[in-house]
Amino acid sequence: MRALDRDNLQGLWAAVATPWDESGKLDCGILAENCRRLASENVDGIYTTDADGEFYAVELEEFSLLAKAFSQAMEAVGVDAAMGVSWFSTQGVIDRIRIAVDAGIPNVHVALPLFMPLADGDVDRFFEDLARQIPDARWIHYAHSSSLPVLSGRDYSRLAECYRDQLIGTKIAAAFDVSSLTEILSNAPVLAHLVGDPTLSIGMLLGASGNCSYWVNSLPRWSRQYMDACMVGRWQEAVACHKKLWLWELQHVAPLERAGHRHGIVSRALGMVSGFLVEGGETRAPYYPISPELLSRLKSDFEMYWVDELRQESFRNINIK
Repeated sequence: MRALDRDNLQGLWAAVATPWDESGKLDCGILAENCRRLASENVDGIYTTDADGEFYAVELEEFSLLAKAFSQAMEAVGVDAAMGVSWFSTQGVIDRIRIAVDAGIPNVHVALPLFMPLADGDVDRFFEDLARQIPDARWIHYAHSSSLPVLSGRDYSRLAECYRDQLIGTKIAAAFDVSSLTEILSNAPVLAHLVGDPTLSIGMLLGASGNCSYWVNSLPRWSRQYMDACMVGRWQEAVACHKKLWLWELQHVAPLERAGHRHGIVSRALGMVSGFLVEGGETRAPYYPISPELLSRLKSDFEMYWVDELRQESFRNINIK
């Protein structure tokens, strides 16, 4: 697979969940099928092992198996690929980058090591260690809420100058406020910035190049149309999509968060509501799936709220009253 750069890292990127079989092992068949289904809906790229891929629960041996299976699946569908390589130590990140690169996936999402914030000087030393060990990797900095310190646009500008070949972009998928997005995209325009579904229209208007999406797993055609509207400047259409998605999140996703669920647990539940992708089993302890009651309510709410959009989806032939 090709190594991306600051010019071609763009468009609609789908977050594919890590599927487990009944015994808790990686299900390579489901992974390949879900990559095929996403590619058939014209996504620009697919990535795994960020929060939606439960990176925190994938040990190194399993990561190696996953990288090989994901690489084979992506070679078959001919779509750009990336892997999350975040971990709790520099060595753990380096190990995962090396595995991804050896599997043929040079594009990696890199968060700063988790648990404790890094001192300012440690941030630069962290990236220096990565560049020295595996210079062929291409980094998309994963600005995760658990990864501190939060980098500013001026930080990104400095790092982009130091690591011209390696640092190609950012994944700012959390609900960053408008002022933070504006500062980052204004002060580091040389990088390709990917935002998330809740901030897509705002981020693209400010100069982002694409979207790291969980919502494409539920409504792929709608997500493609939303992305295309942003890319060609159909802002009235894009704003309508933004409002529709935000109201859905506020009314129907917020209860999951109030119950204590976060990140990949919520995204996996959202990916199950439409039936577009093959379900990939349980999540990994200590983080458990949402309850059957919450999931049933979510599915019912989904079919009522998105009734018109579901009629337009190419993957379903459904009769919704």
